[in-house]
Amino acid sequence: MATQTKTYQTSIRLTKTASEKMRGFGISERSFFMADKPFQVFLERYPSTADGSLSVALLFSAEQTGRLTNQASGQLAVLHCVFANHQLLVTNVTLRKAYQALGTNWQREESIQFNNSREPVPVAFMNLINRMTPAKERSDYVKKRISSWEGYLKIQEQGMDIPDIKTGYSNLAFSHDFSRITLTGCRMDDKEWKNLRNLSVRLTGIDGDVGSVLKTKNRAIEIELNPYIIKQLREKAHALHKKEVVFSNFAALSQIRRLRQGFTNLEKGLAVNPQLDRLLFEERPNVAPLKEMPKLEFHNRLNEFQQKAVTGAMSAEDLYVIQGPPGTGKTTVISEICLQNAKKGLRTLVASQSNLAVDNALGRLLAHKDIRILRVGRTESIEEDGQKFIEENVGQYWKDHTLKEITAQFEAREIREQEVAHKLKETQQAYAELQPVFEKWKQAVEDKKTAQAKQRELQSSIEPLQNKTRAFELEQRQAKSRKQSIQEKMDALQTAIDKAQSLIDSGHGPEWFEKQQQQTTETIEQLERVRESTQLNEKLSALRREMALIEEKRDEVMAKAKEKQAVLETVESMKKIDSLLDVMNEQQIEEVPAITFSLSKLDMIRDKMAERKKLEAYNTSVTSAIGYVEKLLGGSGIDAAQVKERALLQAESFTSANIDEFLEKLRGVLKNSQHIDSSVLTKALSGLYKRQNDVWRRGAMLKAADVYIEESQRAFGQLKKALYIELEKQRQRYLDLDERGLEQFERQREELSRIEQRVASLFVSIEVPEDIGQAIADHEMQLTQLRKDQSDSVQAAADLEQQQARLLDEQTAFEKAEQRIVEIVAQLAEAVRRQTEKEQELQALETILSTDPEAAYEETAKQLASLSFDVESLKQEQKNFPLLQSVQKQWIGLLESANEHDLDEIRKLYIKHANVIGTTCVASARKDFQDNYPVFDVVIVDEVSKATPPELLLPMLKGKKVILVGDHHQLPPLLGNDTLEETLEEMIKEGSGFEEKRELEKLLEESLFERLYKNLPETNKTMLAIQYRMHEDIMKTISPFYKDENVQLQCGLADSDKERDHFLESASVKRHNHLMWLDLPNEPAYFEERMSGGKSLFNPSELAEISRLLAELNDAVAEAKAAGRIPSDELKTVGVISFYGEQVKRLQRMIDQEMRLPHLLIRTGTVDRFQGSEMEIILLSMVRNNHNDRGDIGFAKDYRRLNVALSRAKQLLVMVGSSAMFTQRAKKEQTKRMYQHVLDVAEQKQGVKVLQKG
Repeated sequence: MATQTKTYQTSIRLTKTASEKMRGFGISERSFFMADKPFQVFLERYPSTADGSLSVALLFSAEQTGRLTNQASGQLAVLHCVFANHQLLVTNVTLRKAYQALGTNWQREESIQFNNSREPVPVAFMNLINRMTPAKERSDYVKKRISSWEGYLKIQEQGMDIPDIKTGYSNLAFSHDFSRITLTGCRMDDKEWKNLRNLSVRLTGIDGDVGSVLKTKNRAIEIELNPYIIKQLREKAHALHKKEVVFSNFAALSQIRRLRQGFTNLEKGLAVNPQLDRLLFEERPNVAPLKEMPKLEFHNRLNEFQQKAVTGAMSAEDLYVIQGPPGTGKTTVISEICLQNAKKGLRTLVASQSNLAVDNALGRLLAHKDIRILRVGRTESIEEDGQKFIEENVGQYWKDHTLKEITAQFEAREIREQEVAHKLKETQQAYAELQPVFEKWKQAVEDKKTAQAKQRELQSSIEPLQNKTRAFELEQRQAKSRKQSIQEKMDALQTAIDKAQSLIDSGHGPEWFEKQQQQTTETIEQLERVRESTQLNEKLSALRREMALIEEKRDEVMAKAKEKQAVLETVESMKKIDSLLDVMNEQQIEEVPAITFSLSKLDMIRDKMAERKKLEAYNTSVTSAIGYVEKLLGGSGIDAAQVKERALLQAESFTSANIDEFLEKLRGVLKNSQHIDSSVLTKALSGLYKRQNDVWRRGAMLKAADVYIEESQRAFGQLKKALYIELEKQRQRYLDLDERGLEQFERQREELSRIEQRVASLFVSIEVPEDIGQAIADHEMQLTQLRKDQSDSVQAAADLEQQQARLLDEQTAFEKAEQRIVEIVAQLAEAVRRQTEKEQELQALETILSTDPEAAYEETAKQLASLSFDVESLKQEQKNFPLLQSVQKQWIGLLESANEHDLDEIRKLYIKHANVIGTTCVASARKDFQDNYPVFDVVIVDEVSKATPPELLLPMLKGKKVILVGDHHQLPPLLGNDTLEETLEEMIKEGSGFEEKRELEKLLEESLFERLYKNLPETNKTMLAIQYRMHEDIMKTISPFYKDENVQLQCGLADSDKERDHFLESASVKRHNHLMWLDLPNEPAYFEERMSGGKSLFNPSELAEISRLLAELNDAVAEAKAAGRIPSDELKTVGVISFYGEQVKRLQRMIDQEMRLPHLLIRTGTVDRFQGSEMEIILLSMVRNNHNDRGDIGFAKDYRRLNVALSRAKQLLVMVGSSAMFTQRAKKEQTKRMYQHVLDVAEQKQGVKVLQKG
């Protein structure tokens, strides 16, 4: 329901129909406009009208309807409106019953002030309604998506339309463990006997249902008892005066009604979270972003994955999913989330499919002071730990618990009073003893402070001296550097002076340098001419070669042109097409369209002429044959004209092969027969007439022979013409090539002449060196050096006098530098002496400064303050003792004297403030629960994978936020007492056309929990990856089932061998064994058997082996007790499980009737029934062992069932069955690999025991 933030002012108009309806209901139009305050109205959008107009319903609550009618009303007024011309037009008015829901998720509550003006409806109001989804659309969407869940309910409803069955019985007998009873002597008809299975059972004299019918056999009824009824039944069974039993399905039908009501509530938009339908059904649930959370302080010891799960669940706004593989601490996480919610003042619903799961989930919360648990459900069905938290017991529990706590505190305080007096005396004495020590350390701190002040004074005087010393050292280094620099300058000047003097003394004047440069320049120019001449001669040679090639190429081209001319002249005289084709082939002439057309034309004409010739030959042969046959028939009286007329009634076509074959057969008949029957001749004549007619018809379609000859000549001429044109084109191309060659030759000849003239102009008479380029480079270097020497000579004379003057200045500076160095050395020595004196004074203070009296002083001061605080606290506690004792004594008196009224008031307060409510999924839909607890801040559903979607929906409807906890790698829910596979098999066996069958198949492939877990973003899901139940060896068998998750399953036990030690030593089982496979041969003596008249299987060999193993384990426990490894009063818990119910029944019977095992606490069950349980030791009877070609291992092929079977044991898992059957004969490769992995792990741990034949 939307939060109201404003009041909308809108005009309203009514149609005539609406006005009449209002008057009929006693509603005045003026009541809308004269109201002194706005109306609180619920808006529900309708689908748009046919013309696209916006349509909406305005719903008035009973209170608001009373304002319209001026009297109390038990009804709700509804205005049905459309928006027409920007006005809100009421088209109809109706009344609804007051109990019908208002404020659904499809509605919005708004504040509206109506007026009768003609102003248009505010845009904001129209936009508000326009943004709403029509209620019918949302409802239809939910109805369509939820219809697939109907299958679960329909399956449960099958066979439930039977009345209660009431009958007497003669005897009631308990099973060995009191979990079942058997009734005999019941009197019912055959139909009633058939309908008993799964019905609930009530016994006269016992309160509530005692259980449900498990099976009937030989007129005996076996009943599985509800756990909460066993104690009452054991106490009262022998004293039941009236032996009467009632079998009923009322409870089951009530449950189905609640489940279906959940569907209805979701369809009507009555979920607390308005987006629940989207979260459940959309492929990618659009969850709200996580809210920012401060770092949580955890109350339980959580690993990193559990912390992530709790933090994520607290941060999520609407939906969070936690996957918890076996033994990973799901209950711990649930309890931590409940505690965190309680701290925030939130109310939490903890729900699960079974009462046992609810009580397990609440188990860790029982003793926490911030948690107020309320367990809701049938009292008799709640586990013992949860009994104290049911509504009728919480007052007594709170009183007993509080009285116990206060009494303990009261008694402890009497002892505490003496302790406080003694403690006060000790503390005061310790204070007095510590005071002198404190003063001593206080003086030491003062002495150190004085030394520190002196130290600072010395350091402040040393620092200028150190600076002065460093300054003198720096100046000394700089003076030495300056002296060195002057020396280097003097050396450089002396070198320059010597070089200049040498140049002046060499004797070369300006004229000599000019002459040498001129000679060198002339030599370079001559060498350049020689080099150019050489390069041009090489180019001339290349040009002459190119011109020769051009001439040669021109000769070849002209020869080709002449050849083409000769062919052209030959073609003119050719008379045969083959000659033309030869020319085309030899001259490589392509088939242009004109040539192709002419050749095709000639081919066609040739074919037509050949066909005409062949038809003429056929005509001659057939005509001759007709004359011969007519002659033979001349005396037979047969009219040849009539034969011909009949033959030609329908034209027929014949192939040449057919005509040849017909004539050949006719010749054979005529040749080999002396006398031929007239009917044969008539038939032959008819065939001849038909073929003659066909030959004439085909001949008529052809032209005369001379026409074909004329056309052939014309086509031949066209071919010659086209060929001539192509040859002429080839000849012209060669002529064009020759023209271009001639032009190129002329250009080359002009270039040759130009180069020859240049070569002649470059002639020089000098000796030509081998490497002209190197010679030129050498002379150019020589010229450069001459120019440099000339420049240096002129500059040397100018610089000599200046350099000599600079040298004299540098010598004077050198002498001054040496003098300054002597002065600096003396000043530096004095500064060092004064610094040393100060440093020696500072060293004398180090003895005092090296001590650390502050730490001791601070510690002593803290101890003194602490003792002083303790003294005051103890004095205050002494002072408060009388008051506290008086108040608590009064409390104890009040609690001890509390009467039923007081307890009832306590109970009401407790219930009002309960913050963790526990119940089953189905019980959350009971009317009393709905009325008392309609909304929860958080709903946690545990063991999700064991509940059907309809069951999960019921608690989810109540939560603002939903947290789902489960494991989709474990088994899906049971439907009644049957697995989904069994239900499907039964439906297939019965040939059921049940349309929801596909939904069950989908659930086998992917559950609701699995779909949500896969499709939710990473922020809204976590896998608990550290398990604490199993020994690590056992855990390794189930690890592959979780390999596709983001994290891998890990063992949280620090030392598996120590923490999961079973302490047993026997012939088969050793202390180091935690995973074993007792391997039976895959041979007939060990094969499975099918129960008589049923579908379930059992395996006698495995029964015998488990009997032997149980006896051995019992003896091993006795030996461990004798050796002190196990306490003498402890029983080793053993679960004996199997994939098949019949095997479990035989195991139970064997244990009950044939064995005495005083040291073992044994529980049997199918793997499916054992989900959620754990035992120290698990024996798994695998049953399947056969040589069937199908390789069927039945239920055991489902990896989820194997996962459950393998993960029930804490200390020791023993599998009994044929490894060959499961790893080699199983039908699917994936199944083989699954069991092979288990076998491999067992082999690695030396746990495989191959049982010998016999």
